[in-house]
Amino acid sequence: MKKTFSVVVGLFILLILPAVSFSAAPRPYISGQLGVAFLSDSDFTEPGYYTETLDFDPGFATTFAGGVNFGMFRVEGEIGYQTNEIDRVRGGGYSYNANADLYCLSFLANGYIDFVNKSPFTPYISAGIGIANVGVKSDYYYDHHNDRYYYYDDDDTVFAYQVGAGVAYSINKNMILDLKYRFFATEDPNLYGYKAEFKSHNIYFGFRYTF
Repeated sequence: MKKTFSVVVGLFILLILPAVSFSAAPRPYISGQLGVAFLSDSDFTEPGYYTETLDFDPGFATTFAGGVNFGMFRVEGEIGYQTNEIDRVRGGGYSYNANADLYCLSFLANGYIDFVNKSPFTPYISAGIGIANVGVKSDYYYDHHNDRYYYYDDDDTVFAYQVGAGVAYSINKNMILDLKYRFFATEDPNLYGYKAEFKSHNIYFGFRYTF
């Protein structure tokens, strides 16, 4: 985790430093994204006891951001939300349906490098760091070892980061369509005494308006 944190922070600094010193007139913008979230299988571990594996269905993801475009560089603040239904819980030779959703509400500071060219298509790369509230919402939770059902709602706020790439299409000087891939992950949240993993591959389609 420390190595990943260092790499992402380093990349984020490399992305935002040029924007701080770039001399082009800044142009504020807002953007919104809708997408599909492919949450990786998560090891759900009770320290010193046992580990289960959570399988997820593809889920829903959305973001809203406001930022400043400096020409070839952008910086922004972003609010994101995604939710994935837990398909199955596996471990110890058993498998069952958890009837639960894993969700994430994130707050990130992002930096972008735009590879501006003469065409209306602009490829870019991005990185971001921030915090995320990761939680579980369920109708009930089955405790296999005690053979009991529990309502299972819990959450934890942890460090979050993302790296990604995409391409923007300029309709005109103000309106832009956006298609991007993002790898989004968090520090392992503590949910009801268990350590979980949160790593997601997300595809977004969005719209950006530059003032």
